[in-house]
Amino acid sequence: MKNISCLLLVVLNNFFGTAQNGLENVIVEKYYVSNQNDTAANRYAGILPIGSVTYRIYLDLLPGYSFQAAYGTPSHELKMITSTYFFNNIENGDVIPNVIPRRTLKKNTVMLDSWLSAGASGEQYYGVMKEIDDTIGTIKHEKLYLQNNKHFSYSLNEKDGLTEAENVPRPTFFGIDSLANIFKYQHKGSVFSTKNGAWACMGRGSFGPDSLTTNRVLIAQITTDGKFEFELNIQIGTPTKGVSQNYVARNPVGNEIILPSLIFKSEEINKRKKRVKRNN
Repeated sequence: MKNISCLLLVVLNNFFGTAQNGLENVIVEKYYVSNQNDTAANRYAGILPIGSVTYRIYLDLLPGYSFQAAYGTPSHELKMITSTYFFNNIENGDVIPNVIPRRTLKKNTVMLDSWLSAGASGEQYYGVMKEIDDTIGTIKHEKLYLQNNKHFSYSLNEKDGLTEAENVPRPTFFGIDSLANIFKYQHKGSVFSTKNGAWACMGRGSFGPDSLTTNRVLIAQITTDGKFEFELNIQIGTPTKGVSQNYVARNPVGNEIILPSLIFKSEEINKRKKRVKRNN
């Protein structure tokens, strides 16, 4: 298999057409915390322990910049790890959200499924942070699912973090097809790691749904009741055609840019579980 650097636009082969760093930050949103009501679906949708946290990972880009790839190379490992297991909804979940039918999103715990993305959060939906989401077209979930609001100002029945759109960007996998199955159906795993693979958005790359202002691109959603951590490496496109920028979690070389927010570790799970127990 070819090294992944052959499949990506490597920044060392480009000249920077701008002095700006287009990737300002990596934002980790705590999208939802599950409670007892959500476990009613466990027998057919998959085991979702009480207190499981759904994390959404966004790239905060300057206007005009786009997400091209999240990648790992021999010198820059990409990894996402939990101390327990990733939650996969086994009824309607999938590895990428683009193929999760929109009609199923109101069912049980489908919206908490773990997946990789280039902006989508479901069929014909972009993912947006709940803090900027409006209440237009909010999905109303069946029964009492996804209605916990004790940890947030809004439950997912009030603000769902989705906005409708056509032609939502779809990720392409390079060298991670089998690895990504850890987020599929009945697979049970705790480590997603690659030193020679990527998920990418071809062509111009992926822009946020509000690309002229916030330009935040959702690249992954992970649900787990364990301690969650990641290290990412990101390639973005610039407003100058054919010019890219590469951001790494550790040990930059050449024109690579180190960005501290590419490394994330959640709070200690024991402390969080105690707090969840008190609030439920």
